[in-house]
Amino acid sequence: MCTALDVIDDAMTQTRMQMAADVAALAGGANLSHYDLTKPGSLAQWQADVRAYYDANMPKGFMRLTMPDASFNATVTGTVAAGQTIKVSVSGSMPLLAPLIFGKGTSGDGSGSSPGGTPDTTTITASNSALRLPKSTLELVMVLDNTGSMADKATAKGDTKIAGLKTAAHALVDLILSQSGADSYIGMVPFTSTVNVKNVLPAGGGWLDPSFAYNSTGVGMTKQGTVDGWAGCPVEPRDAGGFLYPKAYAPTDWPKFTPYFYNVPPTGLKIHSWVTSVDCKVAPVDTVASGVPVALKSGNTNRCGYVAQPNGIYADWEQVKWTVSRNKLVEKADSTTLRQNDGCMTTPVTFLTTDKSKLSTAIDQMNASGSTLIPLGILWGWRMLSSSWSVNVAGSSGWVSTDASLPRPEITQGLQRVMIVLTDGENSIGSSGDLQNNLFFNGLSGVGTKSLAAPTVFRPNGSSLTNATMDSVDDINSFQTSACTAIKNTGVTIYAITFGDVADNSVQAMQACASPGNYYHAPDNPTLTYIFQQIAGNLGVLRLTQ
Repeated sequence: MCTALDVIDDAMTQTRMQMAADVAALAGGANLSHYDLTKPGSLAQWQADVRAYYDANMPKGFMRLTMPDASFNATVTGTVAAGQTIKVSVSGSMPLLAPLIFGKGTSGDGSGSSPGGTPDTTTITASNSALRLPKSTLELVMVLDNTGSMADKATAKGDTKIAGLKTAAHALVDLILSQSGADSYIGMVPFTSTVNVKNVLPAGGGWLDPSFAYNSTGVGMTKQGTVDGWAGCPVEPRDAGGFLYPKAYAPTDWPKFTPYFYNVPPTGLKIHSWVTSVDCKVAPVDTVASGVPVALKSGNTNRCGYVAQPNGIYADWEQVKWTVSRNKLVEKADSTTLRQNDGCMTTPVTFLTTDKSKLSTAIDQMNASGSTLIPLGILWGWRMLSSSWSVNVAGSSGWVSTDASLPRPEITQGLQRVMIVLTDGENSIGSSGDLQNNLFFNGLSGVGTKSLAAPTVFRPNGSSLTNATMDSVDDINSFQTSACTAIKNTGVTIYAITFGDVADNSVQAMQACASPGNYYHAPDNPTLTYIFQQIAGNLGVLRLTQ
C-alpha cells in the first residue's frame, strides 16, 4: 500500500512539475521580446522571470517536494531571425512513505537490512524544449513619423532620427522576409499632417468623392494647364453634421473621403502686392486670383488697414514678406508661391507586399518634413489591414495589388495582423498663418476648418469631442486613443514606439495606443534598431517541441 501511494504521489508530482515547466517555457519564450540577451544581466533577469512562471504554477512544498535553486535551469539558444530554442529542466526530491514502515535502508520486502535497500526519497524530473519561430502568416503595417523633427539627431552625437528609422525599418524587413516559405506581407504608411495614397488607391474609385464644398473653383483631379491635379492626400470623411469618426470605413461607405487641396476661397484670393515702401505710404496693387492660393499670408492680423477675417479663413493675402529697416516696418517685395497641394506629403504609402526591393526603395525615399498628426497615420494603417478595402470585397475601389485577396479576411485561420506605430513627438497643429496652415488645412480636420467634432470620442473626464477643435493637443490625443482602441478591438496587435526626447503627453498617448506590454521607447538610433528586431522576433510561432 505504501509503495502504491508512493507511485501515485510520484506521478501526480511529476505531472504537476511538467505542466509548470511547460508553462514556464512558453511564457519565457513569449517574454523574450522584452529582453536584449546580449546585455549583461539580461539573461539572468529572463531566467528569474522563467523561474517565477514555474513557481506560480508549482506551489512550494507540493507533495513535500524539495527543489533547490540549482535544480532549475532555463536556457535559450539561436537567433531572432533563424529561430530560438527555449529549454527548461527541473529536478527535485520527494520523501517516500515505504521507509516509514519498512525502516530506512531495509530490503524491499522489509525482511532485514541490506545495502542499497529502500531509499528515503525519490528524484522527480521534468524537461522540455520550445521553439520560437518567425510567424508564417503575417500582415504587418509600419506607420512611421516622417515629420520635420525627424531630421534632428536623437542624441548629440550620431546620425539623424530619419536615418535611424530607415536602418531599423530595413532590419525588420530583412528579418521577416528572409524566412523561406514565410507567408508574410509588409506595408508602410509614412505620415505627417497628411498621408499620401496616390497610385495605391484608384483616384477614380468610389471611395473618393472629387466634388467637395471647398473646391468651389472646380480644381480638377488631373493637371489642367498650369493648375496641378490631385497630389494623392485624402481628407477624412465627415457626415452631414460635419462630424468625424475614428473608423476604418469601407470604400462603399458614406460619407466619402475627399481630395486634399489647399484652401480655395469661393470668390478667389485678393492679393495685395507692394513695392518697397515705408509705413504703408504707398497703396498696394490689388489683384484677385480666381484659382488657387499664390502667396503667403502675413502673420499679422492687421497690416496697412487690411484685417484678416476670423481664423484666417478666406482672408486677404499679402504677396510680401516684412522686414525691419531703420527701426521701421518695411514691406519687402519677396513672396512665397503656394500651390493647391501645399501641405500634402510627397512620400506615398506602400501597400502590403513581399517584395523586399520595393520596400527597401520606399524606406529610402522617406524624408523629414511637415507637422504631426499621428491618428491620421494610424487610421490609414488600419485600412491597410481591413479586408473591406481588398479588391475581392471593394472591387475597383480596393487597394491596387497583384493579390486581390489582400488584406485577407479577418477570420482567416492563423492570420496575424500587426501595426507598428512610431513617432518622435506630439501631435502638433501649427497656426493659421503657417505656410502649411496645418491648423486649418490638414487631412484630419478637413480643408478650411479646424473642427475636430467627434461625438463618439470622449475625453478622460467623460465629456465628448462634439465641439472640439484642433487647438487642443489633448483632444487630438483623445481622438488617437479612440482610434487605437477601435483597431485593437478588431484583433490587430499594436506596437507603439516613441523615439528620442518625447513629451509626457505623447508618451501617455502612445502607451494607451499600444496593445498590453507592447509600448517601447527608443532614446537613440541603435536602441530603435534593436526594438524593431525584437518586434520581428516576437511576430512568431511559439510551440513545445519536446
